[in-house]
Amino acid sequence: MKNIITALVAIMIVGVSFGQDAKAKTILDGISLKTKAYKTMVIDFTVIISNPDMEEPETRTGKIYIKDEKYMLSVTDQEVYCDGVTITTYLKEDNECYTRKVEDVEEGEIVSPSQLLTIWEDGYNYKYVQETTYADRPAHEIHLFPKDPAKSKFHTIILKIDKEKNEIVFIMVKGKDGTNMKYKLVKFDKDVEISDSKFVFESAKHPGVVCQEE
Repeated sequence: MKNIITALVAIMIVGVSFGQDAKAKTILDGISLKTKAYKTMVIDFTVIISNPDMEEPETRTGKIYIKDEKYMLSVTDQEVYCDGVTITTYLKEDNECYTRKVEDVEEGEIVSPSQLLTIWEDGYNYKYVQETTYADRPAHEIHLFPKDPAKSKFHTIILKIDKEKNEIVFIMVKGKDGTNMKYKLVKFDKDVEISDSKFVFESAKHPGVVCQEE
């Protein structure tokens, strides 16, 4: 399902406008500072997708490799590669490949998954909701809402942040059409060695595939 990747890599959100929340700002500023200090990130995650037309939620696992503005994202049936210039989406079951230039990404889209980890920095309001728990650990819950509600597919992002680690552990994206996506960040490794070749799609490894421009 190509939309799973698109939702993670290119999220646009709409919502009700709140004033900026001082407590939320302090927490989010701390996460931004910490995240930007990492040279690389490798994140294992689970995504649970549900909507009114589905009999039961769909669960998938995935992994993201991030280095500067480069990334490689993989789930069960597809992969997305970005070398900083070109974004390539590979659909495994169909052995199909689609490309587009980073510079052609529409305004409001998220170019890199690393931006999702600091999405609140530009164009979003945020509100501290409550102290809660996640995986039996104390956590903060913060909700995000864009300042411009006209360009969106979603109405709310819910963040849960581990209080001790000061790291995001859960992201829920609530869609206007009733589709909800819950991202559980299972493992988060930082400053690991990642070769630049990781972010380049190699057609030679996929006989018969022809990449088409989106």
